[in-house]
Amino acid sequence: MSKCGGIVLDEKQIYEVKKLVSETRRFFGVQTNVPIGNDIRLLLEKKDILLCEYPFPDTNGTHTYGNITWFKNGEETITFIGLNTSSYYDEQIFAIAHEIYHYTTKSGKAYTPDTDDEDKLIEKCADRFAAELLLPEEALRDAVIETFGVSNMFDISDNRVLRFIARMQCDWWLPFQAIINRLFEEGFITESQYDKLYETDCRTEDGMYRRLLKSIDSEISELLNKRTKTIGVSNSVVETIINNYEDGFIDDDEFVRTLAMFNKRPEDFGFDMEAELDDDLMDFFESEDD
Repeated sequence: MSKCGGIVLDEKQIYEVKKLVSETRRFFGVQTNVPIGNDIRLLLEKKDILLCEYPFPDTNGTHTYGNITWFKNGEETITFIGLNTSSYYDEQIFAIAHEIYHYTTKSGKAYTPDTDDEDKLIEKCADRFAAELLLPEEALRDAVIETFGVSNMFDISDNRVLRFIARMQCDWWLPFQAIINRLFEEGFITESQYDKLYETDCRTEDGMYRRLLKSIDSEISELLNKRTKTIGVSNSVVETIINNYEDGFIDDDEFVRTLAMFNKRPEDFGFDMEAELDDDLMDFFESEDD
C-alpha cells in the first residue's frame, strides 16, 4: 500500500492483475459493484485459509501487516495468514487481500523461503491486486462519473474530492492512501492532485479528513481507524482443538494452554474445568489477564 512510484507495472502486468481479481471475485461469488470490506475474513474460509490474529509490535522501526505460511500434513496443505492487529482496521483488511494474492499466485517468501528479500515487483503486484480486489476499476469509474458527471476529477476542488474519497472509504473500507493510489493509477486525478492528497492527515481525529469521515458515518470512521489488537484464530482451528480434546488426543493442561494462546478458555465452550485447574494453570490465566 506504498505510495505510487519506484516500480511501475506495465500494461501486461496490470492486465494480469485485473484478470486475477475478476477470477478471484467470481470464485468468491462477489459481483464487481459489491464491496467486500469486513466480509473478507469470511471469504477466506472458501479457500480453506486459516486466519491467525495477533497484535505484533513494531520491531526496529519496521512494521509487518501480514504474512502467509503453509505446511504439509500428509497429503493435505494447510495455509495460515498471520494478521498484525496492531495495525489500523482498514490496513488489516488490505493486508488480508494482499496475502490472498500470494496464496493465489504461490508467490512471496512463504513459497520461496530461500529469498532474503521480498521481490519488489511481486509486492507491487500484490498491493495492486489487493486494491483492485477491494475496489474494482469498474466500480470506481461508475462512482466518479455518477458523482461528477465526467470521467476524471482534474478540475474538481480539493474539498469536494476529499468528500468523495470519504464516501468511498465508508462504502469500500480501503485505507485512505489506497484509494488515492486507485484514483491515480486509473487516471482519475493528476499527479499534482495525487501528491497533495497523499500528504493529507487522514488519521488525526480532529483533522479535516476525519471530520468529513465521521460526518458520513461515525461508527465506520471509528472502526477503520482503530488498532483492534485482536487475538484470535479461525473457528475451524478452535473446533479442531476442541475435537482433539474430546477425542483424548490432548490432555486437560494442553487443552487449556492451547486455547489460552488464542485468548480463549474452556468455559467459553461449555467445559467446567476451572475447579480442576492446578495452581500453575491458574497462575498462567492470571498472567494472561494482566
